[in-house]
Amino acid sequence: MDLTPNDEQEALRFATIAWLEGNMPLAEARNRAPTLWSGMKEMGWLEMTRPEMGLDHATEALIFAELGRFLAPVAALSTAVAARWTGLLDTVAVALRGHVLDPVGTTSALGLFDGKAGLIEFAAESATPGLDLSTLQVRLDEMPSPSLIDEPLAALHFRLLAAAYGVGCAEAAGDMATEYAKVREQFGKPIGSFQAIKHICADMAVRSQVARSQLYYAACALDAGDADTAFYVAAAKRLADQAALENGRANIQVHGGIGMTDEAQPHLPLKRAHLLQFVAPVETADLL
Repeated sequence: MDLTPNDEQEALRFATIAWLEGNMPLAEARNRAPTLWSGMKEMGWLEMTRPEMGLDHATEALIFAELGRFLAPVAALSTAVAARWTGLLDTVAVALRGHVLDPVGTTSALGLFDGKAGLIEFAAESATPGLDLSTLQVRLDEMPSPSLIDEPLAALHFRLLAAAYGVGCAEAAGDMATEYAKVREQFGKPIGSFQAIKHICADMAVRSQVARSQLYYAACALDAGDADTAFYVAAAKRLADQAALENGRANIQVHGGIGMTDEAQPHLPLKRAHLLQFVAPVETADLL
């Protein structure tokens, strides 16, 4: 199993990064334009693995890790899964316990129900700020009965993409901390020259790389139909969640006092990391 991205995958990844830098900068995470969804659809990310597209989950994982790095809307996860396994090409929100995330322009949401992917229909109501500052949510008094997707791989697909988002989130926090350590000075030197800060940044890089490696392996296993794919995907999600959460905390530590302020950005990856813990979560039994 070759885990090294080929030239075509790398070209697609770099093209994705260029688009995201111009259209989805982190600085605008709280006030993104309504046209963002149409741009993402035009790029083809939301239906990459539909059979007629001819792309595999390994390529999709590469792209969704970059989307995660820019804190892209979480409904891109559910929309991509629904497009692949139900043929639904409209925007699909994410269903959590008692909440629907990114409900703009849709009344359908996808979530995991007893380990299976399923769709629910919810009433279009006024949305409020979500679990992180780049999402909106609708609170549900009662979770509607889901229409389960009759394909076990749909749940694995959803969890894989959520893991990719976690990897990107972890790397966003690491990049943010490293860049700040280069320019913030104490005692006449950049704080990145101090051993304690070096160790924090190195640990962040290691966590991100471990999570990314497992993501690649899980994606390739899903494409290959490996008998242990469910375990590999669960491991990828667990490592990605851990890396995103710990890197988010370390990023704020590197930023010091400014990292605790609303004006600065370090809290954004941390809040997204907390949210991702609840998207396609991994149970202990999944890792046994």
